[in-house]
Amino acid sequence: MGALKNPLIPALLSVLFFIASCGKPASGSEADKPSENPSEPAAEYAASSGDDYDPTKPILIPDDEIHPQYAGSGSCYECHQQAYELWEKSNHGMAERPVSKEMDGTAFTPRRTLKHKSYESETFLDADGVAKILTTGLDGKREYEAVRVIGHDPLRQFLIPAPGGRMQVCDVSYEPATDEWFNVYEDQDEERHPGDWGAWTGQGMNWNAMCAACHNTRLRKHYDPQKNSYHTTMAEMTVGCEACHGPMADHVEWHKNPPPGVKEGDPDPTIKRQTRDQMLHTCAACHARRGEITGDLIPGENFYDHFSLVVTDDTDTYYPDGQVRDEDYVFAAFSNSTMHHVGIRCGDCHEPHSNKRLIPGNLLCMRCHGGGTEPPAPVIDPLAHSHHQDGSTGNDCTNCHMPQTTYMARHPRRDHGFTIPDPLLTKEFGIPNACNRCHTEEGEDVDWAIKTTEEWYGEKMNRPTRTRARMNARGRQGDPSARPELIASLKTEKIAAWRATACHLLIRWSLDEEVITALIGATKDESPLVREAAIRTLNHPIRQGDTRATEAMRPLLEDPIRSVRVAAAWALIAELDLKSRAGRELTHMLDLNSDQPTGRMQLSQFAYLRGDTKTAIKQIEKAVKWDPNSPPFHHDHAILLSTTGDIYGAIKAMKKAIELDPDNPEYQFKIALAYSEVGNLGMTIQHLEQAIKTDPTNGRAWYNLGLAYNSNSEPAKAIGTLTRAETAAPDDPSIPYAAATIHARLGQKQEALQAASRALQIQPNHPQALQLIQALGR
Repeated sequence: MGALKNPLIPALLSVLFFIASCGKPASGSEADKPSENPSEPAAEYAASSGDDYDPTKPILIPDDEIHPQYAGSGSCYECHQQAYELWEKSNHGMAERPVSKEMDGTAFTPRRTLKHKSYESETFLDADGVAKILTTGLDGKREYEAVRVIGHDPLRQFLIPAPGGRMQVCDVSYEPATDEWFNVYEDQDEERHPGDWGAWTGQGMNWNAMCAACHNTRLRKHYDPQKNSYHTTMAEMTVGCEACHGPMADHVEWHKNPPPGVKEGDPDPTIKRQTRDQMLHTCAACHARRGEITGDLIPGENFYDHFSLVVTDDTDTYYPDGQVRDEDYVFAAFSNSTMHHVGIRCGDCHEPHSNKRLIPGNLLCMRCHGGGTEPPAPVIDPLAHSHHQDGSTGNDCTNCHMPQTTYMARHPRRDHGFTIPDPLLTKEFGIPNACNRCHTEEGEDVDWAIKTTEEWYGEKMNRPTRTRARMNARGRQGDPSARPELIASLKTEKIAAWRATACHLLIRWSLDEEVITALIGATKDESPLVREAAIRTLNHPIRQGDTRATEAMRPLLEDPIRSVRVAAAWALIAELDLKSRAGRELTHMLDLNSDQPTGRMQLSQFAYLRGDTKTAIKQIEKAVKWDPNSPPFHHDHAILLSTTGDIYGAIKAMKKAIELDPDNPEYQFKIALAYSEVGNLGMTIQHLEQAIKTDPTNGRAWYNLGLAYNSNSEPAKAIGTLTRAETAAPDDPSIPYAAATIHARLGQKQEALQAASRALQIQPNHPQALQLIQALGR
């Protein structure tokens, strides 16, 4: 039973390394009211912000220095009338604005009622013409004034002021095309209630943290952790001209009052023209699911100096072929595509001021796929290629290669991964395909789609994208056969985003020497996305004391890209100098994100890894308080309590995590270890059985279950279970050795020798196996 006595392993903390902001929040809990304890700091260890090598220089230029550099979009009209008029009524130009009778009177008149699952809301203009929403909030049902609008087409949401400088995004939303009010969560099974993190009153629907930066120009969140409040500032409301072009006050002044000697046609020294990649990174700052590192959105700067991109990994955020699943926006999916790899950029398809497509229909695609382009694109005849009638839904390139997913109940968005529909992947791994998204009649099932695509395209369906998706899916499942393929792809895959995915998927084998070697190699990849991903997966061996990984990490504290430096700082957090550049950047990020429960979880992990368990528990308990319906917070709470010897407290916390996520095999495995600590063998076996049921690839769960059966006087069952453990974890010598000891106690000498020999085949110098063989020989 020795292995079962291990405490819940702190090194296996589920590190949600960066907060994926701007996604639609999941259901959660307690709304963020002003702190009852205003003296409580957010980051116990956060050093003063700093950048470069000068500790006196702030990471963020102060508002009173940066915002005066902005002239406002109105200053552009005189010289750039055509571009201005395209922008003015676009989704960028209308991204955020005050509520007005002219724009919103139709929505609020006449008075209307919206039925939710268990309550009703009403929208109307009061006697003074003020837009009001009568709905249920933290203090019951009452009228709230709608003061601002975010979004324009296809839906509009309304902002309601709240204490502590907050603006909350009401779930009662408006669809202009149908003149209908609707609940933005109406397509979800659950109902969100005031007090939940994901309800409109909660921090998950807080404008300051979740929406403001991408609906306005050069916005600063300014969260005050001591008061749990905001004093958010911006250069201009809405996504103005300078949100993409950068501050232009000097440009306007240079043209209005040219310096002496300037002649007509002279170059404007105030203009810094962006390259195509700089423009892409400017777009990506908002059109991506990403984590915040600096809290500043600066046009023209490298995306990876300010954000950590959420890519296809071992979670279900994306499908294994890269299709979007959650609310993932477009940049990561686009980064997965061959289009991005060969140099296609946003402006090749979109008019930047109106945000509309440059050309309608297939004509846009045929600009490249009609032939004669550099680099050459495959020449395609849409009619012959699609096997659908001209003008039909299936003849439209985007319907097959950019399928739509509807978010926020009424907002269909296209996948920018330019993926290839493959019904076989649907049958094998549940990955959706565009064929069956449209063809839903009787007889048009996935087998029909497989047969049809094979008849049309034949061997072409066995393409590299299918091979890669299968590898990724097997990697997620923990299938050992994916491991060598993932390692090889770090060198053979041409697209950086997929190399980053391989780094993430190798997490299950991150302690293997070959994997560590491959990941160390990936830290030298030309792409910061890959370097960061490799660092994150190397966290585990570094926490386990692997000197090679640790040594490889130290130079990355001086990487030219900030996201890589911050990732390296996190990996080396136990030895990190917090006054160094990377140390200051890391603590700045922690402080920036401390207004969310995931930020408090980061602070908890930070404190624990710096040796302060008391503060770590305090921070994770704050995360649990803010969002008691998120399982990872209870999981980390259990881990921390176990390190203090409070095993019963750890069991209580882990039981809550399991209540919220009963199919999570990691939670089942860890609570089993905790029950073993207190001598409850029955509960140990029960939870280990559940762990292997939900994850049959977990060799350690099979191993511990075998030991538990043996302790429960079920040796035959124990040996059978250990055999399954050997299959799941063929490189672990402790498993056949454990089987050998059971065989030996049963007097089964030959079987014991065979099992011990298998242990020695894996580890020739395994001391216990050698001793057992010697003992059996005597």
